[in-house]
Amino acid sequence: MRSSGAVYRKLKEVKFHHLVVLYKKFLKRTPENCTYNSLYTFQGGDGKSHEIRLCMLHQDKEGIQTHLVDVCQATEDCVGCNAFILKYSREDIKKMIEDELSVKKIKESKYPDICALEWVLERSAVGMPPVSWIQAAYFRIKKLILNNKIL
Repeated sequence: MRSSGAVYRKLKEVKFHHLVVLYKKFLKRTPENCTYNSLYTFQGGDGKSHEIRLCMLHQDKEGIQTHLVDVCQATEDCVGCNAFILKYSREDIKKMIEDELSVKKIKESKYPDICALEWVLERSAVGMPPVSWIQAAYFRIKKLILNNKIL
């Protein structure tokens, strides 16, 4: 079995990997990631529902002005768009993954590798490793003082 320090480092590495995947997904210049892009669903003549992405840049909050609506469906539309603004910042994405990891059911279904590594850390007798030997010495001295072994 690996040491708890190795498992802890692997857990940090896996969490970072999942964060990078979300960065790549949400910081890409695509229509879904634009603040002004909106998904519109309509019924076709054949009775099926169809979806189209529309740019709502020049729309006010009172209603949709149809002569100012642009179709922004393809990735090529976003490449040259001067009005493109990302919907999510890096901090928003970090908060998203932290929120997902705080809910047990979501964590078990989307991140089973993180659950497994956390389970191994819980089962280890040592627990999470200290960051440095100075911190380990500090906690050891603090524990001895609190137990009245010193003084």
